Amino acid sequence: MREQRSGAHVFVKVDEYKEILDVLDMIKDKLKEIRTTLGNINALRNEEDAELAMWNSTINDIEKKIDNIDRMMFEPEQTW
Repeated sequence: MREQRSGAHVFVKVDEYKEILDVLDMIKDKLKEIRTTLGNINALRNEEDAELAMWNSTINDIEKKIDNIDRMMFEPEQTW
């Protein structure tokens, strides 16, 4: 959010101005670090999601196999 400038001049000591610029640069650097960290977190989350999906698929396959074995064990004997 930006404030409207009224056209009035603001006078700041050169030392204070340089300090303000340094602080702004530091803030910009920290924001870049935060963006990088968030990107890394998102990549890790995507990897986790893929891994969990694979586990879920494996469990579903195992459940189907167990159901088939269960059915075969309790059905009347057939010619195999």
